[in-house]
Amino acid sequence: MDLPKPNVTRCFFDNSFDPPLPAMELKWDADDAGFERAWRLPDSVSLKGAAPQRFGVTIHRLGENTYQVRVLWNRLCLNWDGLTRLQVMTSCLAEILRSLGTDVWDLLNQPVEARSMAA
Repeated sequence: MDLPKPNVTRCFFDNSFDPPLPAMELKWDADDAGFERAWRLPDSVSLKGAAPQRFGVTIHRLGENTYQVRVLWNRLCLNWDGLTRLQVMTSCLAEILRSLGTDVWDLLNQPVEARSMAA
């Protein structure tokens, strides 16, 4: 089942992350997305509840099939290093991003980021 498009009521930067994570407050149609369900995230993380009301995500490509993913889900801050394309695409993150009109493949096919080494 595809999620309906939520209304974005506010955009902000969440300072729980360094650097701050771009995020938004979402209002979902209670009839479509307000029901309780299990949300499957990468690495076998599962959350039970309604769709997130505060949500933010960054996906940085580190290698051919390696990604760093940071997520704000309501008040929960999550960070993964070394996820694969499959792990991202089979998680609920892809579903939520699609409902927001984001092309997940564009995010996953971005150029590999050069990482600076601290001396």
